[in-house]
Amino acid sequence: MSDHHIDYNIEYYSKNTYKETATEGIFEFNVSPCNEEGQILVDYKIKQTLSDSVFRQSNLFGFEINRIRSTAKFEEFYFRYQARVQKARIPLPGVPAWNLEKELEELLSDQFFINHHVFLCPSFYTRLPEQQLSLVPVYDKKISPLDYLKTLNDHVHASMKYESNATSVTTKAGDALALSKGVCQDFAHVFIAMARYNGIPARYVSGYLHQGINYVGSSFMHAWVEAYVPGMGWIGFDPTNNILVDEHFIKVSHGADYADCSPIKGVLRTNGDSVMAYDVKVMSQQSQQ
Repeated sequence: MSDHHIDYNIEYYSKNTYKETATEGIFEFNVSPCNEEGQILVDYKIKQTLSDSVFRQSNLFGFEINRIRSTAKFEEFYFRYQARVQKARIPLPGVPAWNLEKELEELLSDQFFINHHVFLCPSFYTRLPEQQLSLVPVYDKKISPLDYLKTLNDHVHASMKYESNATSVTTKAGDALALSKGVCQDFAHVFIAMARYNGIPARYVSGYLHQGINYVGSSFMHAWVEAYVPGMGWIGFDPTNNILVDEHFIKVSHGADYADCSPIKGVLRTNGDSVMAYDVKVMSQQSQQ
């Protein structure tokens, strides 16, 4: 890790209360920052009330999942994850590494599609109905994919309004686009749908956002997009805030859409309703001084 880095302390908290006693529960938490170039998970700790053991395993895309199971009865479940992460200060992408002809040759090759088909094909959350395809800005291949993606970031941001109660975790890209509003998850799904329609691989990213810089979506876990630019690799875009991803974004995982990156999944044996309290804190070393 470079000397030019930011230290973050991250806390994810959830508390589930059940109207009727649960007799068995299995939960999976996808909330742990990953290790990748420019990002190091220094240490972490977990406190929870469901079981004596937390099992760590990798999901389909190789990201760490914390799995908890209990066969004892419970009416309440508390989970707190705390971590320290180092992020390198990374420069924003500049001039494309390849010329346009070489970029397009790569994008249009059969081997490229085979290598990236998971992030090129529409998924459950990112499929647009046929009547909405006319709303997709067309990549006319006269400019670099990077420049098109920057324009797409602008377009999605301008086309939608951030509104926390307009959609739910089950909202698809087409529904959010029709409403012209949603949360970061919806902005990401719309961006991904449009990029894939134009033959550019795009994947959904879940993580945390520095809370000291007043970006939209920093109060909870955040969602953004990584799109593949030939010669440059995966580049991060945040259509919710209309910016390119930098060291203020702490990645947890990526996948085809939200279903691959849901922070919490669970299976319960119980009846009745439940109530969930949820909070995220992201503090840089500077903000703690």
